[in-house]
Amino acid sequence: MTAIERFTGDAHPYGGGDPYADYRTADFPFTHHTDLADRRLGAGVVAANDEFFAQRENLLLPGRAEFDPGHFGHKGKVMDGWETRRRRGTSAEDPWPAADDHDWALIRLGAPGVVRGIVVDTAHFRGNHPAAVSVEGASVAGAPSPGELLSDDVRWTTLVPRTPVGGHAANGFAVTAERRFTHLRLKQHPDGGVARLRVYGEIVPDPAWLAALGTFDVVALENGGRVEDASDRFYS
Repeated sequence: MTAIERFTGDAHPYGGGDPYADYRTADFPFTHHTDLADRRLGAGVVAANDEFFAQRENLLLPGRAEFDPGHFGHKGKVMDGWETRRRRGTSAEDPWPAADDHDWALIRLGAPGVVRGIVVDTAHFRGNHPAAVSVEGASVAGAPSPGELLSDDVRWTTLVPRTPVGGHAANGFAVTAERRFTHLRLKQHPDGGVARLRVYGEIVPDPAWLAALGTFDVVALENGGRVEDASDRFYS
């Protein structure tokens, strides 16, 4: 497998013009798969421990993040993404966050499936992005509450180990866990802002749900249908 380009460090401050002119991205080998975290499939961010500067629901908005250099609110610059407040140490003598300090968000996938790749997009977070991120997955039946997802009974599998990420960049990660997941937990180490989260994979519907439906569209995307190939794709 070809190595995926990594981005680290801050991006240059915005200097005017097209804010995407210096955006860092790459061609990822998994983006042809379905985005399992697409809100149009019913995905949602069910909880986050902190959303002081920007709300968690922005993570799954369709389209790329927007940037308005003149848009400020009572908490400062308004950002299109999920942004948490800065973590501090316990005292003036110990001002820095602990090594394991982090913020988290719980994501319900719109369709359960096998995850092939994840993009943690920090567009427009040029210096206020997290130093590192990690992503875990779980498979939980039904509609669990945030408390149930955070209970000791839930088994979380590491999909993306703690990895440094860059600001104003599409940070992509290939995933090799051959399991079906229904929920993800995104962690920011120790804090910061993420514009978008994309979770690419293959839909694996719940057989019990299909049985309950009785009659269903076998080629519907949410039921696992997909186009394998076409003889001619000249226009699209």
